[in-house]
Amino acid sequence: MSADDPSSFVDAEPKPTPKRPHWREKLFSREKPKNTADQQVEAFLAPVRSKSVSHGGHAVSTTEREIPAPPRLDVSQRWPSAHETQTVSPVSSTSPPTDSKLSAASTLPPLKIRKNKGLRVKFADGAPVCIGEGGDESEEPTIEISLNRSRSHSQSSNQPNDVGQPQAGGPQLRLDTSFRDRDGLRPREGGSPAGRAPLLIKNTQDADFLMALNLGESGSRLSFRASPGADSLAQRVRAKMELEEGRALQQKYEDPTSPNERTPDSPSSLYETPPNTEPEPASPPSPLRTPPSPEKTRSMNPTDFTSSASLAPGGGMKSLSPPKPELVRNAASEELRPSSRESRTKSASPQPPKYSLRSVANQFGEVAYVEFKEYAGRYQDVIKLSAESVKPLMETSLTEWVRAAVWWFMRGKKRLEAYARSRSRPDSRPSPEMAQQAVIDLAKALWINEAIVPQHQEVARYGAMGVDALIAVANTTGDKQLSDLLGVHQSVLSHLRSLAVSIKRNNILSAIPPETESDTSVWVRYPFFAPDVSAVLSGATSRSMLLDNSGKGPTFVQMMPLGDSSRHFSYGSMFVEVSVSSSEDDSQQFSMPCALSIIRDRADWYVLAAITSQSDLVNVMIQPDKKKGPTWDDVNWQVRTHSMTVKLPRGFELDVMFKEDDFKMLWNIVNYTLKTEASLQPEAGESVIFECTLKLFQYMDPGTPKAFPAESIERCRVRLFERSVTVTEGTGTRRAHRGFRITVLTTPKVKTLSSVRHILGHGAPILFGLLRGEDGAPALVLKVNEDGRSRSMLMTFQETRERTNLHSLLLAMLPKQRELKVADVPLRAYTIEQPADRFNGQPAKQHLQFPAGTVCVIDQEHDYVEHGYGPTVLSEHLRAFIASEWGSVTDRFNLGPGELKISLDINNRTGLSLYRPAQQDLTVSAAENLIPPDMQDKLADFLQIAMAKPMIRKFDFMTVKGLHEFEKAVTGFTVLFDSVASSFMISRRRMVVPITKKWESSMARIQIVRQDKVVQLLAFLNDFSHGKCLNFVLKSTDTFEAFNRSGKYGVRIVDAKFALPKTDDDPSSAFLNLDMPEYPSEHDDITIAFDTEADRFNFQSAAPASVREPSRMASLRR
Repeated sequence: MSADDPSSFVDAEPKPTPKRPHWREKLFSREKPKNTADQQVEAFLAPVRSKSVSHGGHAVSTTEREIPAPPRLDVSQRWPSAHETQTVSPVSSTSPPTDSKLSAASTLPPLKIRKNKGLRVKFADGAPVCIGEGGDESEEPTIEISLNRSRSHSQSSNQPNDVGQPQAGGPQLRLDTSFRDRDGLRPREGGSPAGRAPLLIKNTQDADFLMALNLGESGSRLSFRASPGADSLAQRVRAKMELEEGRALQQKYEDPTSPNERTPDSPSSLYETPPNTEPEPASPPSPLRTPPSPEKTRSMNPTDFTSSASLAPGGGMKSLSPPKPELVRNAASEELRPSSRESRTKSASPQPPKYSLRSVANQFGEVAYVEFKEYAGRYQDVIKLSAESVKPLMETSLTEWVRAAVWWFMRGKKRLEAYARSRSRPDSRPSPEMAQQAVIDLAKALWINEAIVPQHQEVARYGAMGVDALIAVANTTGDKQLSDLLGVHQSVLSHLRSLAVSIKRNNILSAIPPETESDTSVWVRYPFFAPDVSAVLSGATSRSMLLDNSGKGPTFVQMMPLGDSSRHFSYGSMFVEVSVSSSEDDSQQFSMPCALSIIRDRADWYVLAAITSQSDLVNVMIQPDKKKGPTWDDVNWQVRTHSMTVKLPRGFELDVMFKEDDFKMLWNIVNYTLKTEASLQPEAGESVIFECTLKLFQYMDPGTPKAFPAESIERCRVRLFERSVTVTEGTGTRRAHRGFRITVLTTPKVKTLSSVRHILGHGAPILFGLLRGEDGAPALVLKVNEDGRSRSMLMTFQETRERTNLHSLLLAMLPKQRELKVADVPLRAYTIEQPADRFNGQPAKQHLQFPAGTVCVIDQEHDYVEHGYGPTVLSEHLRAFIASEWGSVTDRFNLGPGELKISLDINNRTGLSLYRPAQQDLTVSAAENLIPPDMQDKLADFLQIAMAKPMIRKFDFMTVKGLHEFEKAVTGFTVLFDSVASSFMISRRRMVVPITKKWESSMARIQIVRQDKVVQLLAFLNDFSHGKCLNFVLKSTDTFEAFNRSGKYGVRIVDAKFALPKTDDDPSSAFLNLDMPEYPSEHDDITIAFDTEADRFNFQSAAPASVREPSRMASLRR
């Protein structure tokens, strides 16, 4: 009985036939006509009567076999004997039936055998075959296993058993699927191996899959239990998908026709997969099933497979040339001819297969690597002889070999890039000799890594093991050098594979002429130097005269990087010519070929340059520490000659000659990185006031080129600098605020460094927004208008404290170190307006208005003042912060003597105005989401005007007390008396005659203020034709007389010393300067009358001298 039959064991006792159709009849009702019960029994027992065990019993019809006599039940033959196991293969197949047998079988009349009479059951001679995995823990129902096996049998029966046709699709892939010994000496039963047709595999994925299986000894079971987790459902689905991808890949690679040339209805198209519910001709074997039988494999169409590799029976692989295009097109054309059954399958379930681009790339890369190795193999003997002519192969250290491999790989890659660039330029002619030399240089690296490194004694002493295992052993034993060398060895091989793909894609091998001379030398010769020069060139010396035990210098693995590593970023390599010179040696200098690599540490922004030779003669690193070697400050650039001079320790200099393109690349990289790193350092007149690491940063710039990546970047570094200038005047020098500079730089852990810098708060408003980022993280957005376009910086912080600190520093709203808040007063209104210009006829213009808010005055702790003025004069820290609902103003009072002037409103007791000249330290901020778009431009225009024109600030406080508090904080004068007088009169004497002329104002705002021992009287006059205001100093020697007249309570200042008010021609005529009052040129009496006696009493209390009461003698005389 067949070993593949799922119902191999049946009861010997006859059973009545069920009324309903048998399950086997249901399964195979589409494949063959219904037979009688006798014919079914005969078909069931026919394989048992044959002497050979076949896996393809269902592939041949029952009528095509000879019907031997029914056997008896022989229990002794339950298992085959030892002789049979040595001579009979479990998967050996019978020879195909001849035409005579077919004709004889077709002419035999149907046997008339009684139902279930004389039936005998015998155990199978072959070993059991696994048809699937069932049980309670199986992911697949048992019925599905049987159905799948039935479909595979029916497919094999539908395919023609034609193995003698010539193949038109390409070379055959031969595979021995028998369980014979690996030596191949065991004969097969049923025919000679020489006369048997080769077995075919559908595609390379199946071939690789079967190669990976460990078949083991003869009679062993083919299973996936060898690898853990192979029996899981995910692994089965994955294996099935890989087979489908491989088949689609093979057709795609061999038939690169356009989609328009394919017939959409053809199931053989590249993008169509036949459904699983219908039998599929020549379907690839599933990895979850038993291997295909010989008859089933032989029945596959040989034109459906084209491969560039052939598998030997033992599992080895040998390289073959790729198939010719003509054969590929023929095979593809035959595949595109669908049969009627394929058309029905296509229409039943049109579902394209899923194949990955990675699979396409992997196969293309493998073919490219094989072609590169074949070409490089032509020069291996010449390269070996060249290497042996200089030094013995095995006596050379592993470090020297790996260093040479890296050298030639970098050399070949550089020449290959130069050849590719010359091909892309229309005005240049590429040189095939350059391409050949580049490939030969890569062949040197390949020969060292494949022929020298694995057999080297430093590697072989650990025994035969893989490179990964050897690296693990080296790390365990602490051999860091060997681990690094083997890591470089693996990296070179990986990069060679990548370059092989580029060579294949650009058809470089085909462009190389067949007979050309090339350089096959392995070792570069260098001159011999004195010990002191060699020590300097090798990087073993430093500028210090003491013994440096800080650690060893960088290894060649760091000096000659092939790419980015866990510690450094690599920005490219170039080959240069270097020479050593000294001021004490005028002899001829010898140039040495060296490699210069541009790298950067992942923890620093400083760019490094490593100059190294093929040997360990030259190892010079340009780095940031002057004690360890040269820095970029020690480099002198020679732009005209495309060279640079590096100052080495001990007075030596290293002259480095570049090619023009290499020099420009190094120049640009060094300048950009140094400029980027320098952006985090304070410039002249700057000081760092804030820095932190942002959680996220996003820069939005509509312009091109982009100064910063458009996407969000993590862990960017931000620094805020306060800019200031030194102002020198007659009163001395002081520092004046000139805005801020903010700089954001990407983390050094990112390879491409990007930085952005902007000036904030100088001539433009600070537009901000307080937001919430991811996971509710605090965020701050800053908008900047520069060069006619708007840019936005979105900064997400780790903590709210960081955002608050940055925001408060930009607005200068919080006291700094040694600063204090001297006043915090609520406001009704705040306005900034430009005074009228009578010369140009321009009226007063209002630029900014806050409906309500608060004003906070911040100043430094007052120390001893040397300049003789008040502490608020020439103050670098005094500022007023006015906040409102949608913005703020930071007004800095860093003014000289006489520059700040005040005015009081006569009709509004809580009104105060400040007049100051043009300023460049005014800061205005606004919440960009709370103001209209046109407001941004208005604020910017206002700040530009304020830098050139004087402005007036008008404050309307909630209370008079708040006004006095603010006035004291800004001017430094304490208000002793503040009231409104009913009249203010000046009695002026004539020059010749003793006649006086009275100048009188109907109403006046009177204040008496004091600073230290200086007391001043301020008078703001209403409806006074000779001026608007005046102030003069009150002294203790002045004479004050009180009087009562017509219900008024007045005070006369006898012979007051004052200056006349200014005329209206001066825009500041309505304002008074308390720091430097006008020179008192007038000596006249001043009379002030109040409506109440309480006001006069308060005035007398604030006066520095006593007030004489009115005399009663005049009334007595009357």
